[in-house]
Amino acid sequence: MPTSEAHIPTDRPSRYLVQLCKHFDNKGRHLSHRPRTHTLPELRPDQIQVEWTDTDGTLRLPWGQCTLQALPGTLRVHVEADGQENLERLQELVGTHIGRFSRRDPLRVEWQPSGAAVDAPGEGAVPPHQPPGGRTRFLVIGVVVVAVALHLALGGTVLAQMSWTGWVVAFLVTVVAVKGALAGGLALHRHRSRIG
Repeated sequence: MPTSEAHIPTDRPSRYLVQLCKHFDNKGRHLSHRPRTHTLPELRPDQIQVEWTDTDGTLRLPWGQCTLQALPGTLRVHVEADGQENLERLQELVGTHIGRFSRRDPLRVEWQPSGAAVDAPGEGAVPPHQPPGGRTRFLVIGVVVVAVALHLALGGTVLAQMSWTGWVVAFLVTVVAVKGALAGGLALHRHRSRIG
């Protein structure tokens, strides 16, 4: 079953969670009594199930489920569906509504594939998503600085032993080595950011 997740930074995660759940609960009860403002494909009011508290919420549709958690400074949104097309439909539906509800202070919903199981509301705390940083960032910066320093020292040693032509060649080799070290450090940082 395909799943994805978004960790949306906001000062009001509970407000958006409750607003989204109330909206779908209202649509479920009154779907046949007023014109639709958006398309919910082939849904009857009895097919929309919504449960929520101030910190957890679940939206169940016949083709997928959305689980929400209000964490300190973050709204965690996890969606799962019975196929990739339905997953994309659910992502679009939830992302559009969050965008509409946050018009004054727009929130960015960036979906990431997720393979982790999600706790049902109230079954345990899920740690908030933390952007890459802390020790990992300092480690990457440290590795890059050491690599650059070693290459510059090597280049300086070579330069001291060579004539003017050798100096140009050594300079170019040093520049290529520094660029390689920086590119490697950046690639390592991006890789760890995706994993973390």
